[in-house]
Amino acid sequence: MTFADIADPVGRLKAPGEPEELSKGLVGETVSTVSDWLSPSYWALETVKFIFGVDPLEEVLKWFEGDWESYAKCAEVWSNTGKMARDLAANIQSGNKALDASWDGNAADAAYVYFDELAKKIASLESDLNELERYYKDVALAVSQGVDLVKGLLTEMADQLIIAEVEIAAGTALAETGVGAVVGYAAAALEIAKVIKTWGKVTEAYSAADKTVKIAVTASGAIVGRLGAALHHFPDPGTSYDNPAV
Repeated sequence: MTFADIADPVGRLKAPGEPEELSKGLVGETVSTVSDWLSPSYWALETVKFIFGVDPLEEVLKWFEGDWESYAKCAEVWSNTGKMARDLAANIQSGNKALDASWDGNAADAAYVYFDELAKKIASLESDLNELERYYKDVALAVSQGVDLVKGLLTEMADQLIIAEVEIAAGTALAETGVGAVVGYAAAALEIAKVIKTWGKVTEAYSAADKTVKIAVTASGAIVGRLGAALHHFPDPGTSYDNPAV
């Protein structure tokens, strides 16, 4: 008799596409061409050094550096692998039923039980693989959304820094008048306070993304552990059949 597959497991194993989550590019790609929203040389102004003591752009790059796009692509790979496991299990179950319909006896019963358990074990892998897909997507989305928020905040902070620099320059120019210096430096101080507050929002955005990533990574590690244990406990064929007539 012939056994025809009812599904195509191999067809599920295709290369992942370009993730929509990161279609806008990460912060590193944007910072490398920041001329659209800020001149890189501006961050070298004394105002920035005075306020932070560090280069904000460099700090942000450190936070988000890494191949985050691979997480989004890997999420699709986990999903495809889960579908492959489901299709493979379906083929085994289908073939097992066809075999059982044409083969009787103790050996046939033992074979049916083995292939039935094997199919169930393979099918059970899909749920864990789907969970991995979800957590890997969580990582990619957390980074993507965090980057989008940080980009906007950096732009806002750049505008505030420009105003602060102008106010400081005005205060210095009017230093001889006394009153002019007080007004200029006071206005600069207020703008610097806004800059510090905006930087606080930047760090909050990063912290939120970082928290999501850590949760997802921890959960993914536990799932991988479960998958490893499951693969080591697949059913064995058992002992060979001893025909009593021989």
